[in-house]
Amino acid sequence: MKLKTKRFLLAFCFISFSIGAQDGTKLIAWKPIADASGYQIQIKEKSGKIVIDKKIDTPYHSIEDLPSGVYLVRTAPLNLFKKPAVWSIWKDLEVIISEPPQVVTEEEKPIILPKSETKSEKTISNLTIEGEHFLEATKVDLTKKNESLPILSKEVKSSERIDLKVDTTEAKTGPYDLTVTNPYQKPKVVSNFLQVEEPKHTTTTDSKQETSVSQKSNPKENPETKKPKVTVPKGKGFHEYTYEEMLAFLESDVAVNCKHTKVPALTLSECHKTYVILNFSSEDNHFVFEFYKLISENQSDRISAYQFFSTNCSPKFRPALERMDLQSKNRSNLDPDERQSLLQELTKFRNCSR
Repeated sequence: MKLKTKRFLLAFCFISFSIGAQDGTKLIAWKPIADASGYQIQIKEKSGKIVIDKKIDTPYHSIEDLPSGVYLVRTAPLNLFKKPAVWSIWKDLEVIISEPPQVVTEEEKPIILPKSETKSEKTISNLTIEGEHFLEATKVDLTKKNESLPILSKEVKSSERIDLKVDTTEAKTGPYDLTVTNPYQKPKVVSNFLQVEEPKHTTTTDSKQETSVSQKSNPKENPETKKPKVTVPKGKGFHEYTYEEMLAFLESDVAVNCKHTKVPALTLSECHKTYVILNFSSEDNHFVFEFYKLISENQSDRISAYQFFSTNCSPKFRPALERMDLQSKNRSNLDPDERQSLLQELTKFRNCSR
């Protein structure tokens, strides 16, 4: 059985106190005062209850038995009569248990983060780190030799999850290591945790135009997964379409008499200036519309579509399954809540046996 080493951090918002945590001992210390006959220390809970009130000879004191939490602390030098000469003001004291951080690595390593085609377009990606023993004081770095990825924000959701926003706009391509560090602990390094990749550029004018049209029609499409133009198959049910074939169908099924919406013409019943009425007279119409939501820019629409396809999964709607599989491989670009929903519904979708 592997034993975990525990150390402790005590954080203060003032200079006159400092802390130490060596060999597992929790100490609170302050600057010695000349001619002091000793010191008195008091620590109380936020409720006002005094938990430590002692006269000591040294300018430091062990608080090994003090549980983690937020307290108030003050000290005073003692005069010749062993009485407090003057008390310091009450200051905040936070006791944090710091353990070696652990990181759960992805099954498909590394995570892929994209770059934009031009530096004028910012590329900001959401990244979730899962593991154990995360603190507000936990430091996170993503590095490649002497290069590091700019971390725009870090939010510790729980002791098991940290959410990051990472800017890869001007990042160098290649693998990056993850380093997670807790105070007074050795850093946890995960090599090749993520990979920054350039978008693939097409070589001919026609193919560039083709990619541009596809991206406008399907904003969530990853440029790295684009393939040559696919035609709409004949004599094949929508459930048997590939993901690319369904995209081709949506590009061709434009409602020419209802230009203010991109809803597939197949699913439209009536078109008005400020709204449309949908046509769900057949199962195909409904499934095509839900696929349209699956590639939408709207997160709520996508999450709703995940749930629809995982519930209405027999027979499986192949283009939706392929789309969700593709998103799961690049899920670091999704909001953490959507990422969780996608993985949950995709598992149900794959295992559906109804």
